[in-house]
Amino acid sequence: MKKKYTKKDIIKRASYKLHMTHNDCKIITDCILEIFEEMFTENKDSINIELRNFGVFSVFKTKERQNALNPRTKERVTIPERKKVVFKLSKKIKKKLYDK
Repeated sequence: MKKKYTKKDIIKRASYKLHMTHNDCKIITDCILEIFEEMFTENKDSINIELRNFGVFSVFKTKERQNALNPRTKERVTIPERKKVVFKLSKKIKKKLYDK
């Protein structure tokens, strides 16, 4: 069974755990997400955001690819360089996730 969590679910859980109002938690969550957005979009070649006991977000540029092939038309195309975001879980969460 699949469960989809949204920002609203995060706010709801945080307000319950922190004994705060929904609106206060919404402001804090929006602020944190805005900070993440600013960090991800910085004009740097490589960015690492490390959250202890949670994981590491890595943002890096991919190289331009000259010899890519369009499978439908068999035409050679160039793929421009772009940024890629990767998330790596912490050992603590991996252990909880895979030991069950």
